[in-house]
Amino acid sequence: MDNNVVWACGDNGTVLRTINSGVTWTTVTSPNSSIGLYTIQGLDAMTALVGGAGVSAGYVYKTIDGGVTWTETFNQPGGFINSVDKFNGFPVCGMLSDPIGGRWGQFVSFDFGSTWDSTGFYNPAPPGEAGWNNSFFPATPSFFSYYGTNNTKIYQPFANGTMLVHPTPGLVNSYAVWGNTNSRLMTGGDIMLYSVDGGNSWTDVNAIGTGEISGICGGGTIWFYTRGSSVHKSTDNGGIWTTDYTSTGIYNHIALSPEGLYMWAVRSNGGISRNLIDFPLPVELNSFVSSISGSNVTLNWSTSHEVNNSGFDIERSEVKGQINGEWRKTGFVNGNGTTAENSFYEFTDRGLSQGKYNYRLKQTDYNGNFEYFNLSNEVIIGSPEKFRLSQNFPNPFNPSTKISFDLPFDAKVSLKVFDMTGREVASLVNEFRTSGYYTVNFNASDLSTGIYLYRITADANGKSFTSEKKMVLVK
Repeated sequence: MDNNVVWACGDNGTVLRTINSGVTWTTVTSPNSSIGLYTIQGLDAMTALVGGAGVSAGYVYKTIDGGVTWTETFNQPGGFINSVDKFNGFPVCGMLSDPIGGRWGQFVSFDFGSTWDSTGFYNPAPPGEAGWNNSFFPATPSFFSYYGTNNTKIYQPFANGTMLVHPTPGLVNSYAVWGNTNSRLMTGGDIMLYSVDGGNSWTDVNAIGTGEISGICGGGTIWFYTRGSSVHKSTDNGGIWTTDYTSTGIYNHIALSPEGLYMWAVRSNGGISRNLIDFPLPVELNSFVSSISGSNVTLNWSTSHEVNNSGFDIERSEVKGQINGEWRKTGFVNGNGTTAENSFYEFTDRGLSQGKYNYRLKQTDYNGNFEYFNLSNEVIIGSPEKFRLSQNFPNPFNPSTKISFDLPFDAKVSLKVFDMTGREVASLVNEFRTSGYYTVNFNASDLSTGIYLYRITADANGKSFTSEKKMVLVK
């Protein structure tokens, strides 16, 4: 889990632990010597979760004392535990098991694996569909993940219970799944596929070597995978592959220390290989939240470290019914380049109309590589509580500015611009509008420098509401 502390597991309930970066390994107390252990997640130097299966059930165990004692936290008759992982950036763990009773086992824990819950997570499985130990990738820090199958597809479950299905053309068994970002993925079995759009489309990257691809990891544009007795590497997103290392025994998996500087690969003969990471860690997002004030949405996010970070595009899409609309860029915030300090960011999206919206950040480095971070909740702009005309923005302006108004009722609306003599110079709105938030663009390219008035009148149910403000055009 860091430079020094690493956990490993295997057959006959074996659990290994090193506290000196693999110089020596200690076999700790077995949680259950009658089962095979296939997945392990270290949470800190003393705490770990391990999952496996016996003849009759799947199990998860937890230790908080460095493996001296273990507590069974999950038992599923007939189950097989494929993966236990921590969602970095959140105090949440996820667990995946093969389908039981026609549904996949998708579980979440908000207390680091002490209790598990599958409420709201339902993914039916056709007969014979199953998964694999190394094919679960938890996106960071978003509340979604990806997992592979033996059925020419990868699933993408979300925290709200929804599910996307991504076919993997030409690849039946997706034994391994990894993302260098939340949208740039590779999955492998007898071939290797690469996606730059979160699994919506795939390209065969012509992986070298023989045997099944059993594990994938990487960072930036650099990727590693295990196949047979070798580890293979690409520095250009799978354009060219080379053999990076060959050992004895068959590699079963390769993993990246979430807080350290090493990759670790385990072999069928009990051997463990270590490699110093030679790629920069991605931008680590700690939080991403929203707040609403009238028709304005303020986004706040923070990072724990950044490498080569140019900045963040802020993108928004409108939700209509169950359909998410096209993503549109609404702003940009500069990043802090490379820093190991916590960084805090804020952006306000102003003058939205009534409706539902999704937001995401597109983080880009100076080389053009990018990844997406999605806001976990929808943003809902409701009806305004009172009639209001806002000050134009920007002000002074040249030659365009935006004028916003709030309409708490349906009304016939007139919005006009006048010069200081009272002469009308522009009519911006003259029609019936339903209640909501509105923003109108005013282009004054054909007007002279000076002070102008803009006046709104809303007529509804025999009553008239009027407001007026000044604005300054400077050319």
